[in-house]
Amino acid sequence: MRLVDRLAFWAINRLLSRSCFQQFDRAEYEQFLRQWDGKTAREFYEMSDGGRGMEEALKILGALRPPIRRQLTFPTPAPCAFDVNNHIWIEFHIGRPLDKAPIFFIQHGWRSVSVRGYHTLCRRLNDLGVNAGVLHLPYHFSRRPPGAFNGELAISSNIARSAHAMRQAVQEVCWLKNLLKRMGAPHVGLWGTSYGAWISAMAITMDDGFDGALLLEPPVEIEELFWEMPLFSNLQKELQRLGVAREKVCGLFKLVTPYHHSLRIQPDRVLILGSEHDPIGHPASLKRLHVAWPGSYLEIFPFGHISYRLHRSAMDRFLSVLAPRLL
Repeated sequence: MRLVDRLAFWAINRLLSRSCFQQFDRAEYEQFLRQWDGKTAREFYEMSDGGRGMEEALKILGALRPPIRRQLTFPTPAPCAFDVNNHIWIEFHIGRPLDKAPIFFIQHGWRSVSVRGYHTLCRRLNDLGVNAGVLHLPYHFSRRPPGAFNGELAISSNIARSAHAMRQAVQEVCWLKNLLKRMGAPHVGLWGTSYGAWISAMAITMDDGFDGALLLEPPVEIEELFWEMPLFSNLQKELQRLGVAREKVCGLFKLVTPYHHSLRIQPDRVLILGSEHDPIGHPASLKRLHVAWPGSYLEIFPFGHISYRLHRSAMDRFLSVLAPRLL
């Protein structure tokens, strides 16, 4: 593993050992098992009120005139116990009218320290005639409770909360897709990195309304990450201390594992890009996802998990593979 990855993962693992936000609610955990054991992923991600707040959002977006960069918030269609996390936060980069150009939702990595680079990506997309929007994912940036580190609550030993964070993120991006389709957007796509790519991967297996997806280093072997990967050793120790048995929850991990579910968009519009030295979305796991989604595009680059060169390669592949199908 490269030194930069090793240092970053060491720091993350140390932060995962914090106790102030790792409280485990046994009753919540048992209720989660009872509620979702034996249920399908379709049932898990289904929105009970997919039209919540959409009419007001349509009015707000309809008043925007390009070119414009604007931060907007909307009520989440999937509220949780933390009020600060119960809003969709998105910064739109609109270069052309919403009904005249494709739009891509940009979803950042887990515990990203900044979204500045993603705004640079949006400007590049605008230059190509593509609108874009950067999302704050659950428990990150504007959505983290006071005192919590960025993304700390999104993945933890609280399995129920971690699963619901994924559920919330998938439901929100599907809600946004429905909103933009109602605005008349000709194509709606996803551009996800790491955690954001995981969310994007689940979204395109649950909803048939997306028109393209670029998945950059998506985690694929989700159960393995929680129980075996050294990055999560403190999380694993906590699960053992709490007496959470792997065999009891292994079926539930299928709800959040992309290769267990079929694509609901055209496979040749799905790009899976990874790095040779990435221990999270490692090449063997990405190949397994590629096999599960025949016709998708897979390419492995000679980089590590944290690599700006990989992001430049991603733009190159977007231009050569995906853009001709959408622009």
